[in-house]
Amino acid sequence: MGQRRRKVRAHALFWTLVLGFGAGRERTLAGLRRAFERATRTTLVPSAFYDRFTPQLARFLRTVAVHLLGRVAEPVRAPRGPLAAFRDVVAADATVIRLHDLLERAFKACRTNHTLAALKLHTVISVLGRGLRSVKITAERVHDGPVLQVGRWVEGRLLLFDLAYFRFQLFSCIRRNGGFFIVRLKKSADPVVVGLHRCWRGRAVPMLGRRVSEFVDRLQRQVIDVEVEVNVRRRAYAGVRHTDREHFRLVGVRHPGTGEHHLYLTNIPPEKLSAEDIAQTYAARWAIELFFRELKRRYRIDDMPSTKRHIVETLVWAALITFVVSRELLAWLRRRLGQRGDRAPEERWAGLFAEVAGDLLRLVLATSSVAAILVGALEPTLLHEAVDPNASRALLLRRVESRTQFHHRLALGGAHA
Repeated sequence: MGQRRRKVRAHALFWTLVLGFGAGRERTLAGLRRAFERATRTTLVPSAFYDRFTPQLARFLRTVAVHLLGRVAEPVRAPRGPLAAFRDVVAADATVIRLHDLLERAFKACRTNHTLAALKLHTVISVLGRGLRSVKITAERVHDGPVLQVGRWVEGRLLLFDLAYFRFQLFSCIRRNGGFFIVRLKKSADPVVVGLHRCWRGRAVPMLGRRVSEFVDRLQRQVIDVEVEVNVRRRAYAGVRHTDREHFRLVGVRHPGTGEHHLYLTNIPPEKLSAEDIAQTYAARWAIELFFRELKRRYRIDDMPSTKRHIVETLVWAALITFVVSRELLAWLRRRLGQRGDRAPEERWAGLFAEVAGDLLRLVLATSSVAAILVGALEPTLLHEAVDPNASRALLLRRVESRTQFHHRLALGGAHA
């Protein structure tokens, strides 16, 4: 045990926040302090550690996180298969983290009968990149859709949404900026069919001029591919709000188990993607569900042991930096594995990364000679354990690109779809 000290080195505190999440059964400030002491071989007066959690630290971690997101946001390779028509595939969604009731004024929850305070993490990720593109923190009561800012950055990109983002204004804006989107059709949206992209012989159920609800339950065909008209309400100017009519593409693929058609709204023309490819590509939205599960199950982002807003924000940004560090290490590991890199799935790696996080913390804080020894001991384990022993199990992205059939839950895009 080292000599008792009061000084907390900045870089040691930073890496403790990023890699010390595995100390104890829950992520607590006391657990982080103990992880710091073990990694640095020092003992601290508790206040010497806790007093470092300031609003300035939260702002610093936010700056670091935003900087790192810019490094990992772009695709690491060109898309293939049905995704080859796009610069990138992007998924947007939000997840809720419950907080202490005393944070109600800063982060008001929606269901106040059992939770008074909760924050919402609005996230945009690149499916073809190494993860995050952007993150915003709001109260749970803030709706998902308006938080997403669409601009020239969407040009040539495909955006995948769940129903929380279903707004015709948003879809129109994406098209005006040269982007593409796929979203499940909301039940309350009942557009009128104005054109057919695929015709059927025989006594086909008439669709032209009818709303979707008037014919969809009667159809026996496997695929629906039509043009629909919707009303898009524009922003109010000088107190007057205008409504325009726009056309989008509606596709449906019949599920073999339930017999129901899964309906998707998009602006992707048929020459870019077939109706079957639309449904298959939407399964890539599952990547953001896996991202949230990784943050909560592995990096404990929903363990919030504080009633202070700046500490909560510190722990959120630290967990996001943890994710980026994890993905950077996975990219390195896949390069080392060569052809076997495709057999190192993100979820398997996340579990392994969480197990060795304490070892990595000691490694980054060690002297160069000690670090070399730790690397030599740890590297073989990482290279061996990260590889999925099931050689036939393809990664999510590879399955989308190769048009491999998914379980129906993935085709729906996850729990939030």
